[in-house]
Amino acid sequence: MTADTSAGTSAGTPAGGAEGVTRGAGWLGLGAGVVKAVQTVVLLLLAALLAPSAIGVLAIGALVLNVTTALTDLGSSTALVHWRGDAERAARSALSLAVGLSVAITAAMWFAAPAVAHVLNAGELGSDVLRGLMLCLPMYAVAGVSQELLRRELAFKRRVLPDIVGALSGGVLSVMLALLGHGAMSLVIGQLVQAALVMVLCWAMRPAVRPGWRGSDVAALISYGGHLAGANLLTLLMLNVDYLVVAHELGAFSLGVYSMAFRLAYMPYLLVAVVIAGAAFAHLCRLRGAAVGAAVGEVAARMTVLLVPLYLGVVLLAPQLELLGAQWAAGVRPLRWLAVYGLVLSLLHLGLIALNAVGRTRDSFWLGGLHLALLTALLVTFVGRGVEAVAVAQVVAGLATLLVTLPVLARRIQGLDPRRWLGATRAVLAGAAAMTTVVLLAEALLPWTRVSYPGLALVGSAAVTTYLAVVLRLDQDALIPRLPALRRMR
Repeated sequence: MTADTSAGTSAGTPAGGAEGVTRGAGWLGLGAGVVKAVQTVVLLLLAALLAPSAIGVLAIGALVLNVTTALTDLGSSTALVHWRGDAERAARSALSLAVGLSVAITAAMWFAAPAVAHVLNAGELGSDVLRGLMLCLPMYAVAGVSQELLRRELAFKRRVLPDIVGALSGGVLSVMLALLGHGAMSLVIGQLVQAALVMVLCWAMRPAVRPGWRGSDVAALISYGGHLAGANLLTLLMLNVDYLVVAHELGAFSLGVYSMAFRLAYMPYLLVAVVIAGAAFAHLCRLRGAAVGAAVGEVAARMTVLLVPLYLGVVLLAPQLELLGAQWAAGVRPLRWLAVYGLVLSLLHLGLIALNAVGRTRDSFWLGGLHLALLTALLVTFVGRGVEAVAVAQVVAGLATLLVTLPVLARRIQGLDPRRWLGATRAVLAGAAAMTTVVLLAEALLPWTRVSYPGLALVGSAAVTTYLAVVLRLDQDALIPRLPALRRMR
């Protein structure tokens, strides 16, 4: 950034060390947990009520909304977290930019919806879903400016309350409408109510940002945020290009099966990796020199301890997907591959966040582009072999990009010591082995647990308990020192 860089850093008092990240991650985790839990309940209910093809149409609508959301402000809202000048003044310009772009994109997509739905084999329902969901875009754009200012101030508690209330209200409404027989549109209506509530409640958490415009602020915001927005867009395309290819080549039914597996495998990434990395970003932006590398290593270690049992549980308990009905059996094998991909993606995401925090947004942009190019080439080559081949392509592309990212991190981030992360993996691997043993023994001795609600609860809880017991036995520092900090969240 070039504008007003001599001014102080953020408003608010930054929390110190890893405890600051833990407190922020605690609140962000709570918010993300509630939001994703509500989304999961609604998704599973719709999966039990609707055909996979309808779930595929909803996946297409969510894809378009997510991609267009990344374009609404060209990264200017996120750039407010890193801003070194008068953030309140810069936020006015960011708001004007976000509102203008979001309204223009919404209008364009409204007219383009029938054509987009036709190309993606979504039919008339797809057009209605796209138009309905796109009405959320301007409201999310307005809320995003306030949310990023709250994140800059490390006011994570106030940051997540609008998300929690909005998700619960929209989710309850969606469930009620689905039970009344409104099908896929029940989710669209719930999303509209959620977006409106989030926007209004953000204004209750802090004074509403007024529109304004200052050319130098816009230029500086886009200078930092433009590459960040580009990287985010590439990440979204990378995460969703499989949906596009599957929808176009294999149809809505296959997309429904694949999207269900992907969303379940995606949950730990959203609930752990994105939450922890999001809290770490605000903290890392305030560090300099070797302190950045030390903090990244600490965050990576803690994140691995939490992610491994979640993803291993998905791999081991994947057959429970058939609880939603026999039509979902085709998603079991893709779900297992996508769980592996989720772990790889989580580590890659933290690396890109670290590069953004030290101002290396171009590096993260090009690494995201590499990931997208590799994945697209693999998808186009192997999609004809079915959704499992698509899942395997995700794993291969993710691993290749991670291997390229590691030396970039070593060059760009001072003080990064992989030994801290490797030290944590010893206890994690032992816990994972014990967890696997418990599940395999349960399947051999109690075959009824393989696909049943009681079996899922019994075996799942036993496996996680075993993992935690082994990890805490071998490395108490893995979790225990962070528990007091969670009680001191702001």
